[in-house]
Amino acid sequence: MKYLNIFKVKTMKANNKQHKAHRGQSLVEVALFFPIFIILLAGVVEVANILITQNRVTSAARASTRFGADGGQDEGMAIVVLNTVTQTLETDPAVWDVWTIRGTVNANGDGFDPGTWQFTHVYGISNTTRFSDVNELEIQQQVLQELQTDQDGDSSQPTIAGGLRIVGTYATHDIDSILGLEALPQFANMNSATELAVMRIAGLSLNVTDGCTAFPIAVHEGVRSVTQALYPASSDFDNPNPPDYNRFPAHTPDIPLLQAEEGDLYLIQNGFGSGNFGWLSWNEYIAANANSLENSLTWPGDSNDYTDHGDGGQVAPGFGHVVRGFIENGDPTDTTLNVGDWVTANTGSVNANGVRNTLNDHIGPGRTLRVIIWNNAEQQGSNGRYQISGFAVFRLHGYSLNQGGQPSWILAEFIRWDTSCGQ
Repeated sequence: MKYLNIFKVKTMKANNKQHKAHRGQSLVEVALFFPIFIILLAGVVEVANILITQNRVTSAARASTRFGADGGQDEGMAIVVLNTVTQTLETDPAVWDVWTIRGTVNANGDGFDPGTWQFTHVYGISNTTRFSDVNELEIQQQVLQELQTDQDGDSSQPTIAGGLRIVGTYATHDIDSILGLEALPQFANMNSATELAVMRIAGLSLNVTDGCTAFPIAVHEGVRSVTQALYPASSDFDNPNPPDYNRFPAHTPDIPLLQAEEGDLYLIQNGFGSGNFGWLSWNEYIAANANSLENSLTWPGDSNDYTDHGDGGQVAPGFGHVVRGFIENGDPTDTTLNVGDWVTANTGSVNANGVRNTLNDHIGPGRTLRVIIWNNAEQQGSNGRYQISGFAVFRLHGYSLNQGGQPSWILAEFIRWDTSCGQ
């Protein structure tokens, strides 16, 4: 009996050790598998998030394009994109870049009629991961390929696209990664949803009545493109890394602005009544100084901003507070920026670091800006105003703000005339 008890005790001890060993093994297996399970689960959620976001961006681009095909203008198309996703996606301009597309296909269906192709950046601050990879020529070819393809997928007869007037939206939106993949260069584009939507414009052209948004720069329609002899020395630029004259092979010197073609370069000198460009205040009630100019120059501009920011100046009629947005000089009931309107000149000092930093923010990423073109100016006491004769899109390359008491100037590359609004 004694030996039997000893055997039972030894057997129980052995069983306990074996049980503990199995339990320890299970814990090790769980410890090894659990991180893998979490990563797999996060991966599933990540992919689902990307697919859902892509679907929302696709819906927004199609809604925007449909609005444009029905006669909507570029600014309205950008608003439609944001309104479509406002309940589901962040609308911060830091995570969006939106372009509108317009053009008329030539009779052969293999290109666009000269001067009709427009690819306009209408929303965002050029900060999305795919912004630097956007190639306008590739997108133009992609649009043509879609237009040349019939319902059966046959693209052998490009003439089916001949004569089509089209409008489109190209949108890109950055997605927050659950796994932080955007920090890895090889995964950066995985967390950015893009969509290209194009539609045919059917029916008659309508007169455009919507007002424009613009940046507070007025350029005289009589200015001529810069010659090499008048091109500033690198030491004359306020902005870092000033470009050399030979960097602009498409530029033709001494061309009037009204005959400008894409790539022509204009050195525009400031001075009300004596220069060929002027800084603007969007209304005569806000304090005309460097601070208001800096606010108006900040992307995407504030010509249609009528909220109360507590700015200095006089209370704007009909608002009860000082506003930053456009109010026509001489007609306080007009708050839409159109051809023929009068815009107040900003004759205050603009030699400020804030203005410099804001201009550099545009020059660095190569943004294109819509500005007003004027052909008539009037002096009003110590101030003045410009009359709008049209709108044009420029890309800034340099500037100088009152160096050594000299007049300010900007160096701007002509991109195209803009008749999409304000007519």
